[in-house]
This record gives sequence, structure tokens and C-alpha cells, in this order.
Amino acid sequence: MNKFLLCSISVLFFNAASFAAIGDTTILVTHTKTKLKSPPKNYDLWTVIPDSGKTYQKILMTFTLGCDTPCSHWDYTVNADFGKKSGAIDSSIAAVDSVTLDTTWAYTEHVDYIETGRLITPYGTYMDASQQGFNRAWNQPFYYDVTDYAEFLKDSVAIRVHYDGWSDGFTATVTFMFIEGPPTRTVQSVREIYHSYYGYSTSADFESQVAAKTFFIDSNVTSAKVIVNMTGHGSQGEFDPHTFFIKVNNAEVYSHLLWKDDCDVNPVSPQGGTWIFHRANWCPGDKVPIYETDISPYITAGQNVTLDLDFDDFAIQSGQGAGYGISAHLITYTSQKTNDVKMEEIIAPNSDKTYLHWNPISTKPKVKIKNMGSNNLSYAEISYWVKGGSKWYYEWHGNLPPFETEQITLPAFDWGGLDTTDRVFYAEAKWPNQVPDEYAYNNKLQSGFDITPKLDSVFFIYFKTNNHPEENWYIVQNEDGDTMDIKTTFPVNTILRDTLHLAPGSYTFDMNDYDNVSWGCGDGLKFFLNQQDPPCPSTDPCYETTGLIKLYKMTGAVSKNFTSEFGANIHYEFTVGYNLGSNPYKVPPVEPVHNTGMVDLNLLDAAMNVFPNPAKELINIQIDLNQDADGMIMMSDVSGRTIREFHVSGSSKYFVTIPSNELAKGMYFVNFISNGKHLTRKIVVQ
Repeated sequence: MNKFLLCSISVLFFNAASFAAIGDTTILVTHTKTKLKSPPKNYDLWTVIPDSGKTYQKILMTFTLGCDTPCSHWDYTVNADFGKKSGAIDSSIAAVDSVTLDTTWAYTEHVDYIETGRLITPYGTYMDASQQGFNRAWNQPFYYDVTDYAEFLKDSVAIRVHYDGWSDGFTATVTFMFIEGPPTRTVQSVREIYHSYYGYSTSADFESQVAAKTFFIDSNVTSAKVIVNMTGHGSQGEFDPHTFFIKVNNAEVYSHLLWKDDCDVNPVSPQGGTWIFHRANWCPGDKVPIYETDISPYITAGQNVTLDLDFDDFAIQSGQGAGYGISAHLITYTSQKTNDVKMEEIIAPNSDKTYLHWNPISTKPKVKIKNMGSNNLSYAEISYWVKGGSKWYYEWHGNLPPFETEQITLPAFDWGGLDTTDRVFYAEAKWPNQVPDEYAYNNKLQSGFDITPKLDSVFFIYFKTNNHPEENWYIVQNEDGDTMDIKTTFPVNTILRDTLHLAPGSYTFDMNDYDNVSWGCGDGLKFFLNQQDPPCPSTDPCYETTGLIKLYKMTGAVSKNFTSEFGANIHYEFTVGYNLGSNPYKVPPVEPVHNTGMVDLNLLDAAMNVFPNPAKELINIQIDLNQDADGMIMMSDVSGRTIREFHVSGSSKYFVTIPSNELAKGMYFVNFISNGKHLTRKIVVQ
């Protein structure tokens, strides 16, 4: 059944993060707990997209995987695709008269599908058996930014869920969030390069299947990227790391190792099955990552470009196999910002299931930024705070090419003032390359979060080692990263009690495991395959007994009981001496000062008037351009701090009024920013 849920709202919590919208936000639900059955098949729903004439600053697709009855015990690939009618007609035989042999044909309009997301189902053993905290009510959200595919999400579109499984047991719910506003880049076209499963017998055979493709670059294209969504399958394709290459006009411009080396730190853990094993770009229970690369320097508007995907050479061993599921797209743009930093994710603090492993926290936040501008990103100012608290600042330095991301661990800050009934964390990225951000809609995110536990100042770590304690080590650190306790060597099959005396503060406890002999990943203090014969009889080095790890009060009561099946890491944060939000006061840092000097620039033959000057009650800002343009009006004081900002789009004339009686007396700067250039006017408030 095709179901719709439509609503317009101005502020929305979604993915435990809220995106600041300049217009309404529309929610659209297509598949609702659609049962995914074997054998592999497609689940298509035709959907009418409302308000197709609008533009969207962001379109977010959430794919929620659920557990059916029973939940499948195996890992499978699931795809989400968008389909549009091409105008061509497909024909198929509807019936054949057995006497006259006359054929009746059925005609349908051809639909072209393009893949927009891929995930791997978890081993659902524990969900099905109600073990390790799971049950059949389990579900897990996966998030995809599909803003570049806005042209597909107009009028009538088929939303396809493709299940590649050979056993029943999962459900799919697909939800879209449309946030109105101009996009950071204007998409000219999305063209499919590859979309198939390609077997690998030899390098030459693979490259003959994944042949080079040639595309014409229209005259109005200013930038372009190639995205690759690829997973390895078969015994060698799945478990062997290999490098793929992107070539533009026969020149190699990008290479990446097709390998996920963090499957043993999983958003869905523990699981049954071999969930800890690293694999070729996928982990059971996780989203398949997408590779993006900017090819703008290698294309010329009005000319053809040839794109090719190649693999390094490797030999297929006897009895083994390899194949690769590849979806690759060429996306071209007609406009883009020069300096645009995006706050991509809040990893911690965040109560969303995706980030469960690293939460809740009481020490250092973790965020991810993305360069959406055409310039390499070398600097960004990041501010962060909790609702009710003071802003803290961090100046990031690096070198991010367009479309690249970087995860940042921010310094510890003051949680004081936290509203414990409405817990909200904010993170904002601004001032890319020390200039005003040309697209502020993607600068800020917010997340809901849970409170960390409070422990006694004196407690002990209870550690029962297994027969391979050389794989283990643990460490306790305070919020400044100072080590309070560390243990790296342990006796075999022994119970240890390690007592800690901690002063009031915020702390982290990390328990680690790495099996370098058998699996090349973390297998925790218990892993079923280590005790299964075969492959691990008790005489084999891969055999492991079961260990335990807990935190105890000095009274003997358990403060925290950790699972022994933790893969590579347990991350646990806590406070001592106070609850989160009641921390001792810290002096917040001073906001960085940025250059706001005037730039003498002819911006689309623009005229910008700021009047009256000096101003006593109102400041009027009038901008006249010779053509429509998107931009931002920003007012700052002499220190460079932003006082007001307004986002404008789709017009050549703008008029904004600011009550000057709300401002302190003094000099201010009014900037109009568009496409990496800006105009500045001075104004005095009396």
C-alpha cells in the first residue's frame, strides 16, 4: 500500500538533528513496514511528490530496517532506487493461443531506475531470539542525503526497495524530508555511469565489463563530481581489500581502497554470525559508504568527457570467487559556492541509534564537517554548546578538497546550564577559509542526547580474562585526555579487581580487543566462532574461552555490566561527584575575530544602499542586481562578530529592515555575499 504522511513545520527533530529551514518542511512516507521476502525481488511504489515546483536546500531519505517474524539470521544487500518513466515502451508476451499460436502482447511504459542508497542487513539471530538486549521489535534507521536527486523527486516517481535476500525476516520503511530553500549547488544533470553486478575473473575481464563511458558536458556546467557506491561479493571479493581507480580522459584522478576496517565497531552490535569481520566496503547492519570525488578541474564545458572505473590486478584463487556491485553517477552543476563549509554530522552527543557506540558522552564532542565549496577548505570556525549553556569555539585547520569530509574531536567544554528536561546540543561550522560562508543553511545542526551515568568516586573494574589476554587493554582518562588508569598485560583465565579513586570530573573508560592471529579484527571476550569445532577446536590457537568485564561499587553492587561480545571496543563515559550539567563553571573561550575589511568589487553591477546613515531607529538595506542571484546579507560589528544575517534567493532586488534601536551604538559593516564575492558598506548606529 502506498501511504502518505504530509505535514508542514518550521522546526523538526529528525535523525536526532534539526536542519534550519527558511521555508516549510514536508514529510513524505512511502513504504511502511514493507515485508522483504525471498527470493530477491523489487518492491516498487509509485508516489506523487507534492509541490514539485519548489526548490529544496536539503532532501533527506531515511530507510528504517525492521525485524519481521522471524528476523533473518543472514546478512543481505538492500538498495533504494528512484524510477522515472522514460517515454519508451516495453513489451512482453501476455498470452499465446495454443491453437492458432497468436500472441497477445502487453505494453508498459519503460521506467529507468537509479540507485540512491545501499545498506547491509545484520545477522538477526539475537533479534529473533530476544538476546543481548534485542527483540523482534528492533529497528534501525539509515540516513541518505538525496538533495542532488531532486529532479527525480518531482511529479510521479517510483520508489523502489530491492531486497537481495534468500530468507525472509526484514521490513522496510522509507521516509523523505523536504526542506525548502535554495540548494548549495544547482544540479544540471545526474547521469548513470554504471549500475550492475560485475563478476571478476581477471582484471581484463572486469575492465571489459566496466567499460569507459563518454558524456557530453553542457555549456552551462561549472563543476562536476563522480560518486561511486560499490560492494565486494564472493569469497575473494568480500574478504580481500583491493583498490579501485577513477579515470577521466584516461588519466587517473582518484583511487581508494575498497575496504571497511571498522566492522568490529558496529552501530548494531553484538550480532550473531561473523559481524566482526572486515569486508570490502560493507559491514552487516551498517550503511554502505559512498565515495565522492570532484572532477571539475578535468572537464571542459561544451566538450565530451570519458569516465572509467578500473581495479588493481589480482588473481582469483582456485575455488574462490569475486564480484562487485557497482552504482556510479556523474553529477554536473551550473552553480556552486566558492567557500562553503557544511556541518555534516553530530556523532556525539547524540541519542540516535546510528551513534549508539560512542554515546552518551560527558567529555569531548565528535562532529563531522564537509567541504561543499569549490575551493579546498583550509580553515573553519566551529562553535558548539548545549541549550542553556555558553558557546565554545574551535578553529579547525586542514586541507579538504571539495566533497571531502573530516571527523573532528572537539575540546571538552562546559555543560553548565544544561536543560536536563530538553537536552539539545548545537554545532555550527562557519568562516570557511577565513571568509564569510556563502551558504549558511547547512552550517548548523542540533541533536538530542542522553545523560551519562554518575559513578562513585571509588569503584573497581572487574575483569575476568580469557585464554588470550594479550589481545586486551583498557584505559581510563579524564576529559583533558590525561590517563587515570591503564592496563595492558594480564594473566590467563584470571579474575582481576582494579580499584580506582577518582576526583570529581568527567571520564571515559575504553576496553579494547584485537585478534591479530586469527581474524585481524576485534573479537571481544567472547565470539561464537572461537569456540566452534571447526574451525577452532580447543587445541587450536584460535580457540578462546569466555571473559567478563564489569564495573562494581565498593559495596559489591554492579554499576555497569558490559557484554563480552563487544568486538573491538567498549566506550563508556561517566561523571564522578556531580551529574552532567552541574559541572563546576569553566570560563568560555573568546570568539575568534575574522577580517571584515571592505572589498572593492563589481558584483553583477550591483548597487547596495544602506540608509539612513547614521541610523537611530531603523537600518534599511536595499540591493539591486542586474540579474537574479542567491546570496546572504550579513551584518557584523567592528570585531567581526555576526550581529544579523539573512539568506536571500531567486531575485535581483532585495530590501531588508533592521531595528537599529536594538543595537549598541557604534560602527557596523553590512555585507552582501554571492558566489564567493561580496560588497561591504559601513553604517553608524547612534
